[in-house]
Amino acid sequence: MNCSVPLTRGDRPRASLVVCEASLYWARSFHGVSVDLVADTAKINKATVYRYFKDKRDLALAVERYNGILTRDMIFATSFAEYPEPQDRLAAIFRYAYRTHHQKFAENGDVFGCPIVGLSLELGQEMPEIREEAARLFDELEGFFTENARQAAEGAGSRVNPSLTGRTLAQLMHGANASSSLAADASQVLDAGRAAMTLIGFPDTPILLEEPA
Repeated sequence: MNCSVPLTRGDRPRASLVVCEASLYWARSFHGVSVDLVADTAKINKATVYRYFKDKRDLALAVERYNGILTRDMIFATSFAEYPEPQDRLAAIFRYAYRTHHQKFAENGDVFGCPIVGLSLELGQEMPEIREEAARLFDELEGFFTENARQAAEGAGSRVNPSLTGRTLAQLMHGANASSSLAADASQVLDAGRAAMTLIGFPDTPILLEEPA
């Protein structure tokens, strides 16, 4: 893992630390990562970590926020911007999740699930602000699913409830991330994606451009 931090002016060192720590937390968990390990992996001294974060908990909250921004902007907002049709947009969201888990398995021999959920489950009791941040983010992501469901229903002339469908789509994604982690099998995301496509009325739209046999 290359998380080397270029110590330049401004916020670049802080941002690089967050990116590095996000990767460590995802693979090893919060309690499995020490500040010493963060510093060693980032190739900086320990004092530099405390220059930007008052403690490890402060860093954890920054990681949760970073994971949320990355998920929203790189997966959901990008899919909405690139694909005008709701079925293609939804397929892209599940495709990105699948490819992320598939890549992690290729690199590490394991699937780590959703990093936002993982950190929230681990620290939710001792750090309520982590749970609140996760809840805020998931409400926002559910809004993307709901809007996609609304557009799909309008296009098909359906009277389904977009809010209920959006919530169901969000739960399908949560379940896909959890089951893929438990089974160490990224294809669980594809199964959930196919169910999601059926739910919005497009059962024949593939998640991958070339579906595996």
